[in-house]
Amino acid sequence: MATKADFSADEWKTVIGAMPMTGLAVACASPNGPLGIMKEMMSIGMAMADVLKAGSSNALINAVIEDVKARGTKPEAPAGVSSPEQAVAAAIAQIKTVGVLVDQKCGVDEGKEFKTWLVSIANRVAEASSEGGFFGIGGVRVSDAEKAAVASIAAALGLAA
Repeated sequence: MATKADFSADEWKTVIGAMPMTGLAVACASPNGPLGIMKEMMSIGMAMADVLKAGSSNALINAVIEDVKARGTKPEAPAGVSSPEQAVAAAIAQIKTVGVLVDQKCGVDEGKEFKTWLVSIANRVAEASSEGGFFGIGGVRVSDAEKAAVASIAAALGLAA
């Protein structure tokens, strides 16, 4: 069972950044205005709140949530990003690194559960705000670009979409 102690400080910062990077990848794949982005980013916090409320049998998920809750490790924004496309690419690259770290430090089942949790966060972000339409009317729940971002996140983590 992997915990914070199993990772170097830099590795842990990368792991902690997986949740916001997941949200960033999905939100930037199909930007839909400030209100939509706010809803999408809030969905990450709601996913964390759900784990805090229900708990998890996964030690790594619990360690990440506890660290975030204690504001122990500050994730860093990707450097040199000046467009939504660059943000998506930087986020996917970090998520891929997290997948490698999890594979190295966790058991197979624990690692897969953590990765699946990240993909569930991506799906939650994608579903947080309707895309297109006018004031939410006539839009779609999840855009094709968001579906592609979720599939890219799953692939970066070594999971089937």
